[in-house]
Amino acid sequence: VFEIGRKRALDEVKTWCPVYVSFDMDVLDPAFAPGVSHREPGGMSVREVLEHLHSITATIVGADLVEYNPSRDVSDLTATVAGKILKELLGKMLMACNCP
Repeated sequence: VFEIGRKRALDEVKTWCPVYVSFDMDVLDPAFAPGVSHREPGGMSVREVLEHLHSITATIVGADLVEYNPSRDVSDLTATVAGKILKELLGKMLMACNCP
């Protein structure tokens, strides 16, 4: 992704339909998500992740969230972030299916 850039990678994803989103919590900066398996400084912020998620125009037919490690979490910060990301993913999935 860094080689072609995040925006260009997401532009490519927008052209495929339908898509399955697998979100790896390790992409987040430890300041926002300390409860992950491999902490790496310089990761994305929650806002950046949500902006990218909302820019996906393809139909999301399924999703998962991986690399959350509750034993490394601090004050349930990562759990809260994971819940927010899952809520946004589910919202996009429901909007796409035109469910009543």
